[in-house]
This record gives sequence, structure tokens and C-alpha cells, in this order.
Amino acid sequence: MKKNNKYWKDYKKKYLKYWHFNPASKKKDYQFIGNLNTNYKNIDNLVNKLHLISSPEYAVNNNPKIKNKKILEKINSFKSWGYEQNNTKFYRAFSDDYKKIFEKFINFTGLDYGTSSIIKQFPGQLIPWHYDTHAEFYKKIISKKIKIKKNLVIRYMIFLKNWDWGHFFCIGSSVISNWKKGDIITWKPHIHHSGTNGGMTPKVTMNITGVISKKSIHLNHKIKNYKI
Repeated sequence: MKKNNKYWKDYKKKYLKYWHFNPASKKKDYQFIGNLNTNYKNIDNLVNKLHLISSPEYAVNNNPKIKNKKILEKINSFKSWGYEQNNTKFYRAFSDDYKKIFEKFINFTGLDYGTSSIIKQFPGQLIPWHYDTHAEFYKKIISKKIKIKKNLVIRYMIFLKNWDWGHFFCIGSSVISNWKKGDIITWKPHIHHSGTNGGMTPKVTMNITGVISKKSIHLNHKIKNYKI
């Protein structure tokens, strides 16, 4: 197993000025925004049947049809660290397919051009150490002929279930646990992170990606309990 493969070496070279690269650092590498209190019934119903209505996806995808060099480099780096297809499985639903269900969550964030997805991980599954390129989001923006600055794109994560034993989310050198349903966090896009389900129940999160506006909730520095 190689820690310093090409992917990681290139990443460190590119972002050395923007992150500490110290696993012993006690610096908080994420921002806790607050907690969202709302009716989750429709989201909960979708989550409960998600693995029945959608096909599984894999962070380590062995599909020979993948030809994109950057994607292949990332997959190969995951493999060199010891990840395999059978332990990187997850199920996902996109806001474009369930607009009415996701709409209130996207609008609540105050992000422009917001898009969202739910990720469901069963026990024994994890998402490898990676950072977000927001490639799909940029494709959408480009297709709409909208010009934006990259540093204005941000992602929020909402935990959709109360924390359970064995559930962890690691952002940089920060390890998050014991969250409550509706807790919202965010972090700088260039910081690596990983989600792990080493427990007994499904781990479920919602991502909302968009362009920062004056109404974006992370700009309110007072931690709030939101209700919609």
C-alpha cells in the first residue's frame, strides 16, 4: 500500500500553501452551521426505499468503459491505499429526479443555482479519502452558459439521521461523530474528507452544492437552530 502515490503527491504540491497537511493538528477543518428542524417525512420515505429503486454506485469503479484519465488516476490511487469496489458501495438520489422533495432544502441554504443529492451507506461501506471537484456542478453551470468564479462554489452537508455507533465523517484532521439529525456542516472544497459506516445501521447524508450569495447560511457566524 502506497500513501504517497502520484495522486497524493500532485495534490500536496498544488495545495501545500492552503492546508497544514498535519494529521496531529487540532485545527478545526470544517464549519458547523447549525441544525435544521423541519418535516423530513418525504426525505425519510425516499431514504428508506433508496436501495430498492436505485442502482449501487462505487467509489472504486472497475468498469472498463471508464476512459477519463483523472478519474482513473483517482480510482487507482484508492486501490493503492487498499480500497476495493466491494467496500466503497453507496446509493444515491439526485434533486433533478426528485425536485419537489429537495426544493425546500435547496432554497433554505441561500445558495444560487443549488443542486443536491442524498448518499446512503450500509454498514461496512466507506467513501475513500478524496476532495470535491464539483465537476458535475460545473458541467451544469457551463451548459446554462453561466459564468462563475470557482472560489464561490461551496457544499453543505446535512446529516439525515441521528448519529449511531460506528458512523464517522472525517474532514482534514477533524473527526465528526455524535451528530443530530438536521446538523449542517461545510468545509473548504480543497480539503480531503471521508465518510465511514463501521456500525450497524445505514448512514445517510444530504449534499447541497451551489454558488455563495449574500443569503448563504454559512455566512451567519452565529450558530442557529433553523426551522422551515
